[in-house]
Amino acid sequence: MSIESGPIVLFRDAWGELVQRFDLGQLNLPAELVAPYAEAFRGHHTASSPATRHQCWNALKFFARFLADGGSVQAPANLTTELFGRYILWLDALPSRTGKPCAPGLRHNRYQPVKLLTEWIARRRPDLLPTRPSFPFNPFPGRHAPKEGRRLSGSQLKAVLRSCYEEIDDAWAQFEEGRRLLAAPTESDDPDGFEAMLREFHRLGHGMMPSRRAMPDRFGRRLHLHGGHDRFERHLHATPDCLAPFFIAIAIQTAGNVEALRLIDRDCIEPHPLIEHRTMIDWQKGRAGHMVKRSQRRSFDRRRRYAAPNLIDKLLKMTAPLAAYAPASERDRLFLMRRSGQSISVIQRTTLEGAMARFIERANRRVDAWNADHPDQLRMALPRFHTRMFRGSVAIEHYRASGGDVRAAQTVLNHGSAELTDRYIRGDQSRALQHETIARLQAMMVAWILESPGESGPCPSAPALAAETFGHRCTDPVAGGEKLCPNFGGCLSCPGLVVPIDAIHLARILLAIEQLEKARTRLDPQRWALIYKPSHDRLAGGILPDFPAELHGDARALMASLPALPALE
Repeated sequence: MSIESGPIVLFRDAWGELVQRFDLGQLNLPAELVAPYAEAFRGHHTASSPATRHQCWNALKFFARFLADGGSVQAPANLTTELFGRYILWLDALPSRTGKPCAPGLRHNRYQPVKLLTEWIARRRPDLLPTRPSFPFNPFPGRHAPKEGRRLSGSQLKAVLRSCYEEIDDAWAQFEEGRRLLAAPTESDDPDGFEAMLREFHRLGHGMMPSRRAMPDRFGRRLHLHGGHDRFERHLHATPDCLAPFFIAIAIQTAGNVEALRLIDRDCIEPHPLIEHRTMIDWQKGRAGHMVKRSQRRSFDRRRRYAAPNLIDKLLKMTAPLAAYAPASERDRLFLMRRSGQSISVIQRTTLEGAMARFIERANRRVDAWNADHPDQLRMALPRFHTRMFRGSVAIEHYRASGGDVRAAQTVLNHGSAELTDRYIRGDQSRALQHETIARLQAMMVAWILESPGESGPCPSAPALAAETFGHRCTDPVAGGEKLCPNFGGCLSCPGLVVPIDAIHLARILLAIEQLEKARTRLDPQRWALIYKPSHDRLAGGILPDFPAELHGDARALMASLPALPALE
């Protein structure tokens, strides 16, 4: 929150501690604009995240440069539609560090915060802006265009996860060794031994490793003989280099937004409401909905050694010494790190990116050593990547595994709109898969129409793993296993569905309706309504009425000769 006034804008947390400070007097804005924009900054961004406020501050810097170049704006009344049109053109002409035009997304980030603050002034202070400026709807088109080559393949994701798990095992082993040494009685009288020094550091730092500046001079050379400051620190609590593999593995497994995962709470694990060995991970995402925030969550099988909940359990223990000394506003965060001195905070984005770069170097050194020793079992080197690549890469892999079903990727990303999901999966691979899928379905549709089964004879024999269901042929209702395919019956929603009007197809539809109604009497009502009711309604209300009444007698006589339908669960 912020309750101060004047050109200096202060933001405080719920405990009254200062979080951010911005002095608009340093921006070289015209004198009469400083107070209105400071008031708008303070009022509009009271509930915003620190990153959003910082982005607004950077946008105001560019706006102040633009006004200084023009020199014609001296009062709020000069903030006109024409002025902001010139500001858009100024941003378009502004070169990047490479000399090329800035990306549309970057120009948008320098324009949108200024627009929002100006609109705030127009709403709250109409005396300063008698004529409200208008803004174009989309001044920087193309900022959501797909960026090719910014994805990791499935094999690359597996290689990254493998390296993460190797470092996680190593970090956890060192932390467990430290807890064992501190809990066990002293076994050595050597004051220069590793165990004695670890106990001394634990005492001096009150559970944490003392900073290098606070380290007593008497340790000196002895510290380096035992592996240096970092080795002792890893035995006491997590370090940024320890956090990096945990963060990467959890980000890939959850396909979560990186910034939301960086701020994930320590109590993010919940039991699954139905399955005992599965666990839910729940986290908050600032932009997940406008009026009502959608919960971001995924379920995981606890029996898997490296499942995300198991990684989080380890991380909770490794950061517990840090959480005890974290400020109240960040004490409930999971990814805690020690900053300069003894201050504790959530790991910073720049620190995380640096730790990830070091992780890639360490992993590739291990890969090179392995390949030198095992030329017949070569491992893939890790490519250079950044945190923003995980979400789209995982989405594309789920999209490909589902055979081109955008709903599968939409579920993984927790999106409310398939259109938004399409931005993540758009690319050459997805377009090729779409063309292949369309061609395959069109060929199947044409083959089915040309097959023309008879009206009165028994149903044609089907393959061993095929069944005539819902009036059309399902080539694999159990999806190659023992359980019913999760997309069973989904063909009914296809806009290109063709059901010939004959007795055989009517018999299949009647049998499917009968099977669905039997399942309704023994399944949980909510489960039946969620999974099977849409198919029942389409069959009974949308398809069945199209068949003439005189076909029903012949169709019911054929029902006994049809293949049995899979049991609905």
